[in-house]
Order: sequence, then structure tokens, then C-alpha cells
Amino acid sequence: MAMATNDDARSPLRVVMFPWLGFGHIFPFVQLSNRLHANGIDITFLSPPSLVTKIRTALDPNIPILNYHLPAVKGIPAGVESTFGAPTIMELFLQAADQVRPQIAKLLCQLSPDVVIFDFAYHWIPPLADSLGIKSVYFSIFIAIAMAHSAAPAMLWPGKDFILAALRVIPPRVHAALAGLQLYEARDAGYYLKMHHGSTLSMYGRMVTTMMLSSANAVRSALETESRYVKWYSSLWKKPVLLTGLLVPKPPSGELEARCDQWLSRFPPRSVVFCAFGSETCLPVEQMRELVAGLEMSGSPFLLVLNFPSKEEEELATAEQLLGEKMGGRGMVQSGWIQQPLILRHPSVGGFVSHCGFSSLVEAVVADCQVVLMPLKADQFLNGKLMAEELKIGVRLERRYSDGWFTRNGVCKAVKTMMMKEDEQTEEMKAMRANHAKFKEFLLDEAAQQEYSLNFVAQLRKLVSTPQAGTEAIKAAKFTSSFLPVLICAASILFFALIYLRLFS
Repeated sequence: MAMATNDDARSPLRVVMFPWLGFGHIFPFVQLSNRLHANGIDITFLSPPSLVTKIRTALDPNIPILNYHLPAVKGIPAGVESTFGAPTIMELFLQAADQVRPQIAKLLCQLSPDVVIFDFAYHWIPPLADSLGIKSVYFSIFIAIAMAHSAAPAMLWPGKDFILAALRVIPPRVHAALAGLQLYEARDAGYYLKMHHGSTLSMYGRMVTTMMLSSANAVRSALETESRYVKWYSSLWKKPVLLTGLLVPKPPSGELEARCDQWLSRFPPRSVVFCAFGSETCLPVEQMRELVAGLEMSGSPFLLVLNFPSKEEEELATAEQLLGEKMGGRGMVQSGWIQQPLILRHPSVGGFVSHCGFSSLVEAVVADCQVVLMPLKADQFLNGKLMAEELKIGVRLERRYSDGWFTRNGVCKAVKTMMMKEDEQTEEMKAMRANHAKFKEFLLDEAAQQEYSLNFVAQLRKLVSTPQAGTEAIKAAKFTSSFLPVLICAASILFFALIYLRLFS
């Protein structure tokens, strides 16, 4: 594939988009695709066939979607091609992701793009792309605060394998103390360090490897919201770090399902609390009960959407008993796919109890919904930290330090605070509302978002015109340290302490 020159600097770049199989990953890739396409980039989007219908609701109709097929993996039900409704078998999807490599290699050979933009799971993309003369850009759908937290081991690059091993044995209480996390947050992080089903890489190991091997790293972030994290993360790499901006989705098309619209329209403007947890996050049954009870105690009408993972039949039956109308029709609990962007924009909806997926938080702020922050896993904890501590937006739900348990009283208190009428608000709440309005103004500033898109395109062009960027990174990543493993492990713990104190205190 020929590299771009000054003579063809304005010729369309050809980019392939290859997201992970969760909708929380797919839709940021869709939003980035739309913005790049609007700025003259030729985009091809890769997806399993069963996901195309949902992707098409948001993807520019002029962007083609090419299909690949997930191989059969024991434990993944036939026909299931995304993590929606199957969060408990995500590790099996990683197996399937590794097995699609021959199909993706064939598609890349046929398409001969300039760049492939890909997700964390596909650690094999950079060497494959490099062998084909294609630049690889790892696009993190996680914001910069999460990436800064995750990238600390890269500072000790030569000892990567030893550092990952050290992280797996650091007690959660030590991790929590060093990183400024709650104990339950640190325990959750341990899950992503584990090897699953005979894999040689943990989920965290995949992400670190991907960051190291790619030609460039892209982050869904903006200097206006998390400048110090962007700058610190960018300083780690001897390669480009591209900012996409916050990728604010366009107003949703279509209409809200009639039954849902009719139910919501029964209530006064801005009075309904909407509560949902994305496509992958599931609560234990006892916490579902506490949540429902807390919403009822708040007195506000509410619409709650629960995810039910694969459970024992008896436990699933117990969870499903929570479905249906509550409070004499003033509350509703349901499960399954919902039209979240349209629900948040409904005139009756004024509050959102959120798991702190960043896309959901952006949708809520743009829709002018106040937010209760209820992060449940992974980057969600750091998204909540950014909102509450940096942007000073949203009401935090009180949780138990050890295991993250919340009570119905805590839910009731948080919801009442969120839905407080203007004449009842404290000065702190008024300031929070003002910060919310300021953040919404930035998100809706199309000129600011477009500037990020133009800069991203310019950096892509520069990357394509720079020879050997990917090859140099891969060669460097193959270097193996000769230092003693014990020394590196000990040094890593001390190093993390210093970094976390500097970044997250």
C-alpha cells in the first residue's frame, strides 16, 4: 500500500473500524465513524450480521458495513454475537475474537485501507496490520482518567510481563490505598487481571499490549474536561495520542415506542426518574430489591430497566418477580433492549440513575437530566470520579466500602436530592446544577467538537505519511527485560504509589 505524499494529501483516507462486541463500545465507534465520514474519510465498518440492524439506526447510511462471523465457541449460545444479555460469558467472546483473525486478515487484504481503528480485545491487529503496510490505531472508548489509571505499567515497559504478574498478587486493600479507590472498586479491578479459559492474556493484559503495539492511540476525551489526565497519558508514549473529542451523538431519529411514550406522558414535566445500567451490567437480586424499594420510597415516578444474566432457574425466577408496575402504576420495572436516548429526551423525564457508562452520562447531560452516580464496574468508577470530583456534577449514591453494597435508604436519599425542586436546593446543589448546564453547553458546542474532528483527521494523515511508526513500536515492545523479576515487581509497587498520589489524590 502506497504511503500518502504531499501530492495526494487531500485524497480520501480509507479507514476500517473494528469495535469490540459490546454496544457500549460499538456506538462510540459509530459516532467516530460518522464524524470522520463527514470530514471526507472513507469508512468501512466491520460487524457480525446480527448487530447490523441496531448499528444502522445510528451509523451514516453512506458508510458500508461488512460482515464477519463469530466462530462457534462452547458456552456461547447459537446466534448470540454481542455481549448484550450475556455479560457472564464475556471471556468466551474474547476466545471468539481471537479466532476471527483469519477473516479480518482477509478483509484487510481486500480493502487495503490506510488505517484500521480497533478496540482493546484485538491485540493481534497491530502486527497483522504492520505486515500489510496498514497503520493501526487503538481507539479507547474509555476517557483519559481511566486510561491514565490503566497505563501506569507502561512506564516500566521493559518489565511489562513482570508488572502484570505483580498486579495480580497485590492485595485489594493495598491497591485501594495506592489508587485512592474504594475496596470494592479495587476488587473489581482484580477481575480484569485474571486469565480466563486458558488464555495467555487477561483483559487488562490485552489492553496494555494493544496500547504498546499500535501505531497510535486514540482516546475519547477533551482538554476542556480532563486536561491533566490527557497530558499525563500522552506523555507516556513515543507515538501519537489522538483526541476524538467527547463524541456527542446526534439527536436520536425515530419515535419512542408508543406504549412507553404513553406511560411517560401521564406524568408532569421533569418528574420521572429513569434508571438503566447499559447492556452488560447486572445487579445481584438482593440489590435489585433494594433499588426498587428505594425508588418507591423516593415518591418520584420511575422507569427502571434491569438486566438479567444467565442464572440458576430459581434465582432468575426470583429476579423476574420484580418486573411490572409499582406504586399503583407510578413505577415501572422492565428488562430488555430500550430506547435510552429517546427516553432521556422525553419531556417527563428529569432524572437518571446511571451506571456511569460515559456515553450514558453524555446522553443524560445533553438531555438536561440530573444524574445519580452509581458506577458498578471497571472504568465506570473513574467516570463517576471525574463527574463528581472534577466536573462537580451528579449525586453520588452512598455505598459500603468493602463490597459496594447500597441500601434502599441510600437510593431514596440520592434520588430525592437529585430531584429537589429549585426553591429547596442548597447552595451546593445550585452550584452542581450550574456545572451541569456548563458541561451541557460544551457538549452542544458543535464548533468545539468539529475542531477535535479536524485535528483527528489531520493527525491520521500525518500518521499515514510517517513510515515505520508501527514497526518501531512493535520492535520496541518485543524487548525483554534482563532485570531481576523480584526487583521489578517491588519497584512497580513503589512506582504506582507515587503515580497514584500524584494523579489521583
